[in-house]
Amino acid sequence: MGLFSLFDPIQILNKRIEKFSSSKHCPDELRQFYKKIPVTKDTPIKQCQITSIDFETTGLDIENDQILSIGGIDITRSAIQFNSTFHYYIKNKEDVIKKESAVINQITPELLANGKDISIAIYELLEKISGKIILVHCSYIECGFIRKILKLRKKDPLPFLVLDTMEIERKLNMANPNIDVRLSSIRERRNLPEYEAHNALIDSLATAEVFLAQIKDVFKNTQATILPIYKRSL
Repeated sequence: MGLFSLFDPIQILNKRIEKFSSSKHCPDELRQFYKKIPVTKDTPIKQCQITSIDFETTGLDIENDQILSIGGIDITRSAIQFNSTFHYYIKNKEDVIKKESAVINQITPELLANGKDISIAIYELLEKISGKIILVHCSYIECGFIRKILKLRKKDPLPFLVLDTMEIERKLNMANPNIDVRLSSIRERRNLPEYEAHNALIDSLATAEVFLAQIKDVFKNTQATILPIYKRSL
């Protein structure tokens, strides 16, 4: 039995959340979101409330780049809930749009003109995902930007448990360390449909579909529980 299997990372996260939420470093306006993670290591995934989210950004530099849009969709009882979608643009300066990113995500200054203020948008997002598990593809992006906007230190926990389809895919293919784990490449290998549009909402849906396919790979015909898939996200 390896060392990795001797500890419960969900329990550890709960202890970190409890400690931080009662400390002076936790902003008062954030305390309401620092609740106990609503699952244990044995919770079946079918019982988990999961929200897949995605950010479109001007780049991958957390300190200097900006969020352009936020999208998300819920997974309930291991099924995607298409009536749960949300998608909004973030207000930015007109010169924030880079030519290379505009070509990819089709976000123009005009779309951002009536967008939400980023601080308001993040708190609205926290309201939507409070008490749920968060699903992303490459947690560095979404978690990094959320941490920056909330002014959290690197060692401060976020108020939710994160599943990461990129890391799950990497762990599923440890025999091939050079495997392409971009979302589009994973979908192609799994024969999932290619989406022409490229925005935060569609990418959150694409991530949700990949996650459900990964669940089948990890658990085969056994009951899917949260701990094994969470460990693969770390």
